[in-house]
Amino acid sequence: MNQKKIFTPTISAEAWKDLLADPEKHWRDGYSAKSVAHSWEAQNSIPNEIKLAFSAEKKFSNLELLLAIPEFKVSLPGGNRPSQNDVFFLAGNSNGLLSCTVEAKALEDFDKTIKEWYRDPSDGKQIRLNFILDKINFPLEFDKNNLRYQLFHRLASAVIMAKKFHAKYAFMIIQSFTENDNKNHYSDFEDFIKVYGKQSKKEKPIKLTKVDNIEVYAMWVYSKPPQ
Repeated sequence: MNQKKIFTPTISAEAWKDLLADPEKHWRDGYSAKSVAHSWEAQNSIPNEIKLAFSAEKKFSNLELLLAIPEFKVSLPGGNRPSQNDVFFLAGNSNGLLSCTVEAKALEDFDKTIKEWYRDPSDGKQIRLNFILDKINFPLEFDKNNLRYQLFHRLASAVIMAKKFHAKYAFMIIQSFTENDNKNHYSDFEDFIKVYGKQSKKEKPIKLTKVDNIEVYAMWVYSKPPQ
């Protein structure tokens, strides 16, 4: 399914509910869908904690939010299901334009590993995985089986949209509403970052690779859960 290219502004956090794949299941207190909606709508901008994390690297200071779209779908080859990002946003400053995907987490995990998702793969899954690996310049000498598939296609979405908008930077941002590392599945993010030979640190940009002159980053940010 292709992403619609005509959008209407939201009125409140409640407007995000109808955009969910399963509104009744996912729109619940304490879970990521509702938390991220209230986080972004409350500030009508990049949440302050994400801005602060960006500014840990000087060239990403003083970013201006240009647009943010909730539940943004990015089409991928090899199937009918797109990558549905909790938020896609464009931001920029004098150093260039950033294409950013946000994966919000509260009580949820990162879903299936590559091994689980790729079991008895169809031709479509083979096409999709190869496409994603190429888009994120994944180091093929490393074992990907125990890494979480969701991180792969979220990062690929940021790169795909960066290319469409001619952005200089692509970011995958995990916005966690749970601070406890035993509950927030930070280790899955950490394992993914290690494959690129990088040390995972919270609240700061981590440069992973470069694809078609696009600098590719990941970032983990903690946000206080909405009251």
